[in-house]
Amino acid sequence: MRRVLLIVLVACGTKTTTPVTPTPPPDAGVDATVAVVADAPPPPAPNGPLDRDVPRLAQRSVALYQAVVATFRTAGADCAAAAKKLDVLRTEYADVTAANAKVLHEGRARELKTALAKYDDKLDAAAKEIVGSQTMSKCTTDRAFTKAFDDLVGAPP
Repeated sequence: MRRVLLIVLVACGTKTTTPVTPTPPPDAGVDATVAVVADAPPPPAPNGPLDRDVPRLAQRSVALYQAVVATFRTAGADCAAAAKKLDVLRTEYADVTAANAKVLHEGRARELKTALAKYDDKLDAAAKEIVGSQTMSKCTTDRAFTKAFDDLVGAPP
């Protein structure tokens, strides 16, 4: 068993997409062979594109704002660190940004607002923490930070 786990860990740590079939221990039967695919692509979204699955978009939007809160807690007054992490989040949550823009562009803001309503308490808490954070008070004059923040959550109208 230890040997199989070691092979799985090694296979998952590599960047190959080739199936790895470990050799079963000598005392194992035919059923002991396990195939592992490392770095397999994620499964397709269960309900289609994010802009068409507004409940999932609402959940991802909440996760985005909670990730910003976590970033600001970690960065504190370090504007460069905050900007760098916001850039990482922009890539991680690009689907949310694009889906939100598409929903709004299509005039479906009410649909999104309805889906977000069940998360009002979480969104309000995140917004209060973001606005009241040391990062925001210190970094609003930092161009790199402001650009990273606006690119992630959208510049004010």
